[in-house]
Amino acid sequence: MVCSQCGRTVHDHDRFCMYCGHALTNNKTSVESRMKEDSHIEEIRDEKRSKRSAVNHVNLKHEAKTLFDHTTKSIGKFAGSEEVLNLNLKDMFSEVFKFHSRDESEEIFIAGTKKTTPLLEEVSEEWGKPWLFSRVFVAFAITFLALWILSSTFENELAIPGLIFIGALTVPLTGLIFFFESNAFKNMSLFEVLKMFFVGGVISLISTMILYHFVTFSKDYYDYGAMTVFDALMVGLVEEMGKALIIIYFVNKNKTYKILNGLLIGGAIGAGFAMFESAGYILTFSLNYDESIINLVFLRAWTAIGTHLVWSAIIGAAIVIAKEHNNFGFRNAVDKRFLFFFLSSVILHSFWDTSITFFGSDNAKFILLSVTAWLLIFILMKAGLKQVNILQEEARQMKEI
Repeated sequence: MVCSQCGRTVHDHDRFCMYCGHALTNNKTSVESRMKEDSHIEEIRDEKRSKRSAVNHVNLKHEAKTLFDHTTKSIGKFAGSEEVLNLNLKDMFSEVFKFHSRDESEEIFIAGTKKTTPLLEEVSEEWGKPWLFSRVFVAFAITFLALWILSSTFENELAIPGLIFIGALTVPLTGLIFFFESNAFKNMSLFEVLKMFFVGGVISLISTMILYHFVTFSKDYYDYGAMTVFDALMVGLVEEMGKALIIIYFVNKNKTYKILNGLLIGGAIGAGFAMFESAGYILTFSLNYDESIINLVFLRAWTAIGTHLVWSAIIGAAIVIAKEHNNFGFRNAVDKRFLFFFLSSVILHSFWDTSITFFGSDNAKFILLSVTAWLLIFILMKAGLKQVNILQEEARQMKEI
């Protein structure tokens, strides 16, 4: 050891320097302190190196799947299904690009009558493979194209109303046929579904307009048409509540307790609402703001995939889940299962209407919100298919008694 005062070498056990008399205790303590500090710093460095090594070896695909499974399982609990969402979209839509005969199409369209509704034990709990919706889309797309040629090439103004109507109708009705095909119980006729689509859709607009009289918006909205976050939240709440009231009526009227039926009924009301609203927007903006009808049609068409159609379908399923075998009443409106999915639709709708963008793009926001909404739809479909098994098991037990 070296004396810090005179620099001469002394013994480690000496307390004072034999040359200058300087106390060596502090020096020794300082050396030990520095040694401990160096050791601590080295430990921190080792820990950081270990963390960096762990990060470099993380399997992002596995972590993402784990997060997805955990999230879908947690959400599924509100729908009565604690299973992870194992969804194979490639398999689900595998029938879309295959040839199907006219008889197969007609067999789907005649479902839901007394003679064509399958017995409960005949209902499949496997994921359906819908395909007819794609043919409906193609048929309407060809019709729209023909009307566009009439209006643009031949400058026939009489084709414009048809252009607006078919443009507003195509995607919502295509989505509705998808829900119709996905109803594993096949217990609702196309006539009943279309009745809810047209009549329920327009009545839900009326109920929404009535509810709008009970809310106020910001001065910016009234003066400039610019929505604040609060304004968007109010729009989402009012419109989803307006549609929910009509969905509740049709759910109670049909006395259904099946989740897949709830998705179909909600989807029918939402699709009708979307069609009438889109037609109104296209006409108004084209006349008052000199916007291109074609651009407006395409914007309203592709965004319709993730708006009223799916928001209302989510609410329809939530109503059925909360009410179970009874009619939906006030007590069900405060059921946490209903509130979770209802408020999810309200929040999705509100974010859609805000000026907030993702990565500076409205389209990116629309796509992300659409994907989120459809994720909830597929979680509810999973719960609906699990319910098939539960109902079949209950029926078997009743027969044994």
